[in-house]
Amino acid sequence: MTFSPNLYLAALGPMSELLGIGIIVAVFALLRAQADRRTYFRTWEMSWVFFAVALTTGLFYERFIDPESVFFPAGAATTFLSAAMHVGFRTLALALVIAGIQSFVRGTSWPLLSKLAFPIGFGLTWLLDTSKAPLSTLMLVYGPFAIATYGYAAFAFKSLPRSRHSTGTRFAMLFAAGLTVNTIGLTAFYLLQKASSPLTIEPWAVRFGRYGFYSDLLLQLGLAWAMVRLLLEDGRHENDDTRAQVRLIQDRESMADLYDPKTRLLGRRAFDAQVGLDFARASFGSVARLHITNYRRIATDHNPSVAEAMLTQVAGVIEGSVREHDRVFRWGDDELLVVMPRAIAGVARARVESLLARTAPLTVSGIREGLRAEGAVSVEGYRGGEGLAEAATAVSRA
Repeated sequence: MTFSPNLYLAALGPMSELLGIGIIVAVFALLRAQADRRTYFRTWEMSWVFFAVALTTGLFYERFIDPESVFFPAGAATTFLSAAMHVGFRTLALALVIAGIQSFVRGTSWPLLSKLAFPIGFGLTWLLDTSKAPLSTLMLVYGPFAIATYGYAAFAFKSLPRSRHSTGTRFAMLFAAGLTVNTIGLTAFYLLQKASSPLTIEPWAVRFGRYGFYSDLLLQLGLAWAMVRLLLEDGRHENDDTRAQVRLIQDRESMADLYDPKTRLLGRRAFDAQVGLDFARASFGSVARLHITNYRRIATDHNPSVAEAMLTQVAGVIEGSVREHDRVFRWGDDELLVVMPRAIAGVARARVESLLARTAPLTVSGIREGLRAEGAVSVEGYRGGEGLAEAATAVSRA
């Protein structure tokens, strides 16, 4: 038998891709400690794990149908199960890529998509004759899902607000777009090959079909690097925000006009000047307004200083209990504004309401029962720094 370097390299394609994906999984595992509270990165890590599982089952499938393999011939059930697991895990990995992007862009998730992905991929394998179909032909099943996934990824990163554009998002968009084009080409090639089209015997088409695994691997490595870059950029934003907060505390006396003298919170002027909002501007999140509804009644029935003491107590509880990068502002006489980066509206509302309920009644001399603050919470989400002011205006009108 004549040795052909081209055929040898083509045969090594799936093994090389598995090795590359294995390296990606190892890198993501090493960075797991830095991914604390970052659901998107942990979801992407799981997607690479399932990619590796899919490629492993795919390599077994190749051995089961290869006449020169020691595993040949394998039973029909064995070949079908290995093929179905390859397609199912590949589809699940693609669903988790989408879930991670949703978490990074909006903080939301599509749990139903992840739950249905494997059964759908497993079931669609019935469309193929798995007793003799080569591994590349299985792309006809999961190829459309891969095209949709990477196309959506490129669009999602491209449509981020300008304040969230970075080196990581730009490269993620480029590599996702490259994977979309590459997958379209490979899926079209194998579809034409199945239809015995003469186009597939053209020299350029043959080379593309043989080495498609390598181009896919390079683009996958690029996308993984962009994902890691996004994680590191996220950490840098947090560090920058922490340093900015330390400087803000140190310069408090020289910036007294930005603070409310009674609650000692940042005031509305500070929000308008974007003071303390470095991390919030680089992310999505929610703006929550807490309106103390019984403030004016208590000021009338007792004394304005009593109402102010009650609001100050609520402000202290909220500021002391929010996350490190959340910011609390004195928004009006009876209002507080809480900016909560990377929090969706429902979570932000529940958090502020629970903190209000946790506030102890204010004990006032001469009043038998303590005065408990009553409040109404309105929340508006934002997608980037450009939407912060608009979200604050929206909750003020609510």
